[in-house]
Amino acid sequence: MRKLFRIICFCLLGLAKLAVADEVAVSSTDARDWTNSKGKELLQTLAEPDLIVKYSKLDKMMTEYVNLDYVAKFVIGKYGKIMTPEQKERYRGLFQRYVLSLYKQFNLNIEEGSIKFSIDSVTEHPRFTTVQCTVDPGDVLKNIKIEKIPVKFKLIRGVSDTIQAVDLEISEVSMVIEYRKRFYQMIKEEEEDINWFLDRFDDKVRANEKAFLQKAEI
Repeated sequence: MRKLFRIICFCLLGLAKLAVADEVAVSSTDARDWTNSKGKELLQTLAEPDLIVKYSKLDKMMTEYVNLDYVAKFVIGKYGKIMTPEQKERYRGLFQRYVLSLYKQFNLNIEEGSIKFSIDSVTEHPRFTTVQCTVDPGDVLKNIKIEKIPVKFKLIRGVSDTIQAVDLEISEVSMVIEYRKRFYQMIKEEEEDINWFLDRFDDKVRANEKAFLQKAEI
């Protein structure tokens, strides 16, 4: 269940060139308004009964509300320095497809009003702002008590001065750091051959997309 809520919250993170955006802090008021607005929009979208409409809306939220370029470059980390321009371009495309395929592997039929969230605090830093929230999944599973989950967003001013998320912590675990660890392991398993890694990554993305298409046809 905790994995499911990681995916739900990750939708807000919303994961295309690989240039990193400048990190610029967001005012406390704007950060609070952004989190309230996008949180409500996400919960309404999860309650959408039409599967195709639901995932179309989630895809739009992902690409607009998260700085995918920033996240993609952070996740690949040190290996980005040894990639050719062609490999970076291929990785960029695969990464975005991968992120959009992740939540499509789960049943996200959440009744409107069954999940609640609250904003606990907002902290401005020199180059970014964090918003600490609490997610209450109370009524998602009937007769099963689920503890409230602490969630923290890292926000910056991104493309065209829009507010975008660049990291998400769930129970003090950073999702972008966890993805970096996973990708580093994949690359090491391919003996740090970037082309082999990209081929394996491509297979994984295609498998996720195929699984969703089969589910959508049911």
